[in-house]
Amino acid sequence: MQTPTPLLALALASLSLAACAVGTQQIGREIDVGRIPEIQVGRSTKADVLRLFGPPLSYSGLPAVPRSELVAAPLQGEERGVNGQNVFLYERREDHERFFTVLLYTRFRREVRSDVLAVFFDSNDVVKYVAFAKQTDAPSEAPAP
Repeated sequence: MQTPTPLLALALASLSLAACAVGTQQIGREIDVGRIPEIQVGRSTKADVLRLFGPPLSYSGLPAVPRSELVAAPLQGEERGVNGQNVFLYERREDHERFFTVLLYTRFRREVRSDVLAVFFDSNDVVKYVAFAKQTDAPSEAPAP
């Protein structure tokens, strides 16, 4: 029986030290896109939004800005939308990770996609603006080896 050559031994050792891993983590609840049209700007309230989507992932209040510091714009008064406004943020995030290692070579790839629904309220807790961005159905690149 022949003894393995150093090159063959190196190839066998590198195969035994190879590793590959794939993982996906999902954060937040799925946003029911079909319910977004039920939010009516100027009519729906915080209670309506909570009934439709439940508690938001995060809630924040925008700082009050004195009217003297607002830049002139065609919109006037409360239409400017800075003072006393609150925001509900709903987010569904998918975090995909892949890595492949052979000896000293490692290839790592991370892709994060998210769907975000932002609902802005005026000082009377009435919906002032709704924004939605969807990324989770975006096509992905070919998987890494």
